[in-house]
Amino acid sequence: MRGSMMRTDRTVTELFAKHGERLERRARRILGSDTEAEDAVQEVMLAILEAPHVLPSVESVLGWLYTLVRRRCVDIIRKDVRRKLREEAVAGMEMLFEGSPDPAALMEQEEVVRLVAQAVGDLPEAQRYAFVTNTMEGKTFREMSRVSGVPMGTLMARKMRAIEAIRRRLTHQGLLPSRDLEGISTGGDHAST
Repeated sequence: MRGSMMRTDRTVTELFAKHGERLERRARRILGSDTEAEDAVQEVMLAILEAPHVLPSVESVLGWLYTLVRRRCVDIIRKDVRRKLREEAVAGMEMLFEGSPDPAALMEQEEVVRLVAQAVGDLPEAQRYAFVTNTMEGKTFREMSRVSGVPMGTLMARKMRAIEAIRRRLTHQGLLPSRDLEGISTGGDHAST
């Protein structure tokens, strides 16, 4: 068993030495951060160490590693988006209820934040990516297209479908009487190309 573990360690070390730089560049393009890119690649390598039985069954090692890194980057983005959504929703709700010492208003605020986050979280992945990356992170469609490889027009259409889906859901829940969801949620338009 110990010999097998040492071979796995050596294999992962060799994989990292051979492909680590490429994987970090890919992760950096997706995440936009050197530190997060390094973390993502290290987490993938650690996961391989923890599941060494996967290694022998892989035909295209680099393609497999790219897939693992991309998935880890998506997980990091999702986690960060959820955190940002909560923070921005709480900040927006605090402004809405500013000066209101009413505990019922505070409870209502938490419920609104939960429902908005849930509406965004329930979007199909492609729409959620387009909406959150453009609206919450302030990335342009040109930047998003360069990173994702998806045409700008497609990203714009996905964002609009996401806005309509969120608008319908929040209107149905009685939270959104207005048709101006994008202006309310973004604090401005980041639709520039």
